[in-house]
Amino acid sequence: EAYWRLRGTQRWVLRGDANTVYFQVIANGRRRRNSIRCLWDGDSQLVRPSDIRAHVDGFYKALFSPTLRGG
Repeated sequence: EAYWRLRGTQRWVLRGDANTVYFQVIANGRRRRNSIRCLWDGDSQLVRPSDIRAHVDGFYKALFSPTLRGG
């Protein structure tokens, strides 16, 4: 019950709703909303989670890496 209290909102547990399909959809919806299913890299589409992760990691590493200034 403590696990589902964290997964769902407090009102679901307090109202005593059964572990129904509707409750499962609400509790797991956040994970689905926050996932990236595909990502475009130029003309190619990245679908595999490892490819998406590598592309995002590379983007932020390049964004936050120190740049050399010529002078």
